[in-house]
Amino acid sequence: MWDRLITYGDSWTAGHGVETEIKYKEVIDCGILINNLRLMNGWPRYLAQYLDIPFSNLALCNKSNPEIVNDVKDTVNQLTSKDLIIVMLSYAYRGDGEPIKDVSELNNILKGKQYYIVNSFYPTFKEVPKSNTVDKTHFLLPDNTFAEFLINYEKQTGVSVWEYGFKKVNEQGSFLGGDFHPNTEGYKLIAWELYNRIKK
Repeated sequence: MWDRLITYGDSWTAGHGVETEIKYKEVIDCGILINNLRLMNGWPRYLAQYLDIPFSNLALCNKSNPEIVNDVKDTVNQLTSKDLIIVMLSYAYRGDGEPIKDVSELNNILKGKQYYIVNSFYPTFKEVPKSNTVDKTHFLLPDNTFAEFLINYEKQTGVSVWEYGFKKVNEQGSFLGGDFHPNTEGYKLIAWELYNRIKK
C-alpha cells in the first residue's frame, strides 16, 4: 500500500522526551547523540515498524506550523504517490501560525498525495469560529489531540506516558503550550492509535 512513511512536525514528532536525563527537558539542540536518539525513537519509528516500511522523520523541536508547512513545501518534489505522509501540527499560534491558512496550504501542497494531518497537544481549530470553511478530509480527529488520548490512557491505567516519568501533566498551566512530551511508551501508544486509524 505504501513504500515509505514521511513525517513532519515539531518536538512531538521529533521524539522529545524519549531521553531519560531531565536536564534536557528545556533543551532544543542537545547535541548529535540526544538529537538522534529523539528523532529515531518517536512515534514515526513505531508506526513505520507496524507498517513494515522505512521512514524519514523530518520533524524538528520548536517548529511552528508555518515552518512545518515550509518543510513540506521544500520536500514535496521528492514525495511520491506511494508515500504515506503524516503532518503532526504544533501549537496553532506559535510563530505566525494561522490555523485556516496553514491547513489550507498543506491541503494544496499535498494534493494528490496520500497524507494525514493530526493534532499533537493543541486542538488546531479550538478558537477558529469559521473552521468549517477548511477541508478536513485528510485531518484525523480535527477536534481532538493525541495529548488527550494519552491523558485518558494514564487515567485508566495509572501508567506514566510522559517524559521523565511525570504524571498528571494536564494539570500544569503550561500543558496546552506544549511544555510536556510523551515518553517512549507514550510515543508507542500514539503510533498504535495512528496505525489503527489509517488502516481502517
